[in-house]
Amino acid sequence: MKPAPRIILSLLVLTGWAAAEVPETPAVTKYRNLWTDSPFTSKPPPVESGPPDNPIGDYALLGVSPIPSGYRVTIVEKKNPEERIVLESDKPKEGFKILAVIRKAGDPLGTTVRLATGAMTGTVSFEDKLLEIKAPPPQQAAAKAPPGIPGQPQPAVPGQSPQRQPRPRVVPPPAPNQTPQQGGAAQPAPQRPQLRRR
Repeated sequence: MKPAPRIILSLLVLTGWAAAEVPETPAVTKYRNLWTDSPFTSKPPPVESGPPDNPIGDYALLGVSPIPSGYRVTIVEKKNPEERIVLESDKPKEGFKILAVIRKAGDPLGTTVRLATGAMTGTVSFEDKLLEIKAPPPQQAAAKAPPGIPGQPQPAVPGQSPQRQPRPRVVPPPAPNQTPQQGGAAQPAPQRPQLRRR
């Protein structure tokens, strides 16, 4: 073959190669079916969508009392017993409505209340651990309290009238080298010691 057709053929190949575009990388979703619907792997179990959690189960009964329009019910959240919700039969509050109060004869702690919130209903009852009265913290002994400074007023205790304490009388003892003078003669005034300066 002569060099001219080789050069022309080489130029055509190089021109086609230079004009060609870079191949694109395939999208990740292109191969998703290989790992989700593979016949060689087991599929994960379907997620069961059970009934939604009933918010009434998070509450406990704290008190029930009859009122002219029905009942007044106090409920408390189990996780945060400091927050109380007071409901009345004719006044729903915070989405809760009283459906029925079931009293157990002879056992006041056996009382249960059926409540509704939205489309969900549930029953609340007394729980012993929420009914326990917590003991107050022990008080510190009064003997360990620091005594008040004489001459300083003490703060009054709320609910009691403040009592005045007598002022202590301090009489200086007589100096041992001085003799008492008679006739009311004036005593010399005490002198302050002289301080030397450096």
